[in-house]
Amino acid sequence: MSLAKIIEEIREKRDETGILTIHLNTDSSAGNGNNGEWKIHLKNGFKTLKEEVKDRNADDELKALKKLQEKVEKEVAMHQREMRKGFILVASSDGELYRARVLQVPVTTSFHWGKTAETQQIEELEQRFPETAIVSVQQADVTFIETSLGIIRDTKKFSWDVESESWLDYDEVVHQQTRGGGRDEFQRRFEENQHRWYKNLAAEIDRDVKKRKLEGVYLVGSQESVQEVETHLNGTKVLGVITKNLGSKQDHEIVAEVFDTLV
Repeated sequence: MSLAKIIEEIREKRDETGILTIHLNTDSSAGNGNNGEWKIHLKNGFKTLKEEVKDRNADDELKALKKLQEKVEKEVAMHQREMRKGFILVASSDGELYRARVLQVPVTTSFHWGKTAETQQIEELEQRFPETAIVSVQQADVTFIETSLGIIRDTKKFSWDVESESWLDYDEVVHQQTRGGGRDEFQRRFEENQHRWYKNLAAEIDRDVKKRKLEGVYLVGSQESVQEVETHLNGTKVLGVITKNLGSKQDHEIVAEVFDTLV
């Protein structure tokens, strides 16, 4: 589901008992001064909300809020090591709505309890950080990562198949056959044909970006590779470039590198 549809779902939900909305800044980067402080903010945020509910003598709301607090604390504990720059959670008392996301973009810490969710901040984030893709190129192996607010929505891995001379889904490429002539032979063919291979790759990227309705792409790889791909892109906006081979990294590590460096 796209971020726009998620926001629409959240905006339309109404709960007479209450809906909890949490935006938590978890950015511990140098100079931010938030190294672990978000845990205190989370505790204090719930304390303030419960005091406000108590002041209204709304026993049903207080019971629902405490129940949600237990669920949120378990959620946060489960994702604690994944915390990057931000965390958003929206949950209704009736259990029909529950959305929690660890983000690669910073948010302003806030807590809201009401019959509807607070969506202004996430709507602003959607405008500032549109849905994009990260394309990591390592010679004939490519990782296409679709992201939304730094969240991985989908990953596509594909490789150049020498025999069919086309880019195939990574799982379809049998490396023993595709590169059976040996590494030296493959390297020779790569150097002879990389211009054509990357031209075909650029066409694949253009199609994927258009189909997925993405804002653009971040290119990652050797300087020669990213320049070659960028040259052949037709209509796809290049939002940034990292001239570093990250092909051996996990998908979430590639995303973290891009967002920490370029976003």
